[in-house]
Amino acid sequence: MSDQQQKEEQIEKMIANIIGDSLERVAEIRIRAEYEFQEAKKKIVKEEKQRIDKEYQRKTNQVKIEKRIAQSNLINQSRLKLLQAKFRFVQQILAEAHFHLSMIFKNEQKYKKILELLITQGLLKMMEPQVILQCRKCDLKLVKEVIPDAIKEYTKRTDQICKIVVLESKFLPPPPQKGSKKPSCSGGVVLNTANGRITCTNTLDYRLMLAYDGLLPKIRSILFKDEILDQQNKKKIEIKKESSSEED
Repeated sequence: MSDQQQKEEQIEKMIANIIGDSLERVAEIRIRAEYEFQEAKKKIVKEEKQRIDKEYQRKTNQVKIEKRIAQSNLINQSRLKLLQAKFRFVQQILAEAHFHLSMIFKNEQKYKKILELLITQGLLKMMEPQVILQCRKCDLKLVKEVIPDAIKEYTKRTDQICKIVVLESKFLPPPPQKGSKKPSCSGGVVLNTANGRITCTNTLDYRLMLAYDGLLPKIRSILFKDEILDQQNKKKIEIKKESSSEED
């Protein structure tokens, strides 16, 4: 074999070695690139999945909050409607009481005695030697008739004398008229000191409102007894749940 042939064979071997090393290197690069790609892919997928989970959780929590707010609004609206219905119902009862009260003056003897008691009570509250009395114009005659008896009762209880001056230049509003929105008075009197500094309002309307304010809790307990019992039972159940949870 000539030297030329040997050289060519050596060159071919070198080329084959170079090509083999290159192919191995390329394979290694491909494997490494594929590994890095898969790792990067896993990382991106994981991060994206976490982002999606967080976003889903955020939206889920937002939906829950909005649902609670909507439920709370509905409950508040229901409570408000219930309170409004209760208020209207109580006001109807008050209106009926006011109507019956305004009819008392039709029974003259009964109303006359009421006027006497109201005047006497006013005198006892004020304890003044002289008072100015206001009444309805339609009650003027009855008031003048009962004043002596009222003063007599006042003197009997206090051993003091009192003079009552009926104000005939300015009367209390007239009796209520159906459908009228003008000021009205169901009856009774208003007493003032001579200097006008002390006033004792003893009209039937005022006394009705005093009774209404004082008896309102009792009225509600009578009208809405079942509801109050339900609330009490709910509170008892809640207390039992709290105590059982503390024991656990």
